[in-house]
Amino acid sequence: MIGRRVLRIGALMWAVVGASVAFSALPDVNPDARLLAGLASVVGPVAAVASAIALRRSRDRWAGLLLIASVITPTYFAWVLNVPALLIGLTLLIAPRLIVGDRRTSLEHLSRPAA
Repeated sequence: MIGRRVLRIGALMWAVVGASVAFSALPDVNPDARLLAGLASVVGPVAAVASAIALRRSRDRWAGLLLIASVITPTYFAWVLNVPALLIGLTLLIAPRLIVGDRRTSLEHLSRPAA
């Protein structure tokens, strides 16, 4: 299992790396597609940041949906960068317990009487 904090940091790193790759290649994009590529270069990283916020609020499925949306970030030649966000996003959407674990087990120690 991966902790929420690790996933939040990963989502924020994905936003920074994705935006860096997307914006650095934007001047080389065909002028006809530049507006669409520019829009995807903004929307994708913003979705990754929103995913980190959703993870902080324990909204795991929303975080997964937002990570999947962040895959629209145009990484061109480095398309492999999008794959972890897609896989983690799908897992968070379908079966969040596989990644973050069951929230009740992490709070279980609070309900036990002190020894």
